[in-house]
Amino acid sequence: MPAPLPPRVSRAANVARELETWIRADDRGPGDRIATKEELRERFGVAVATINEAVRLLEGRGVIEARPGPGGGIFVARPAVRVALMNTVLGFAAESTTYREYLVVRDALEPLICRDAAITRRPADLAALSAILDRMETEAEDYRAYFRSNWELHRRLAQMTPNAPLRNIYLTLLEYLEHRVEDADIDELNWRTHVEIHRELVAAIGEGTGPRLEAAIAAHTPLPPVEGAE
Repeated sequence: MPAPLPPRVSRAANVARELETWIRADDRGPGDRIATKEELRERFGVAVATINEAVRLLEGRGVIEARPGPGGGIFVARPAVRVALMNTVLGFAAESTTYREYLVVRDALEPLICRDAAITRRPADLAALSAILDRMETEAEDYRAYFRSNWELHRRLAQMTPNAPLRNIYLTLLEYLEHRVEDADIDELNWRTHVEIHRELVAAIGEGTGPRLEAAIAAHTPLPPVEGAE
């Protein structure tokens, strides 16, 4: 029989999972303050060493960042931190790749995200996704606002997967794409069709895994080419 993990490591991993779940449930955004290490220690009722290890685990996955000094503490990781982590972990610099290359990778991960979402879906998740879709419909005349909501929809889907590596790599890619598209010119898009494709995707996720979900994933076409983002 393999030897069990040391108790402190096991507790730290459990605290890391609980802390990440708490962050997701509160819909905290990049840069939002979470707590100090001492506040986390009191919340979870564990030793300082356990909190330090849990923070290290989540920092390593690009979920949080620790800031020292007055006003410091534990914060939700900013996009720049996630991108820097991706460059470090995946071993390439952002400047050496194109927008389209990132988009291809994100689209390849999309089916995995959607299938996990169909398994873990909760009524609150589906309600949040539906609200974002409603907002997308009202923003068709403002493509920047529309795409911000579109990214938010996909971010919410990614937060539903229990697969931490998949979730964090996907969110890092999404944040990079969102940053790059902000100053780009986007080709003409059939907004109504685009929204309906996403509505069907969310409806299929609500029904769970099966043929409808697979058809919705297949119909979920990539975003249009972006001029000037190469």
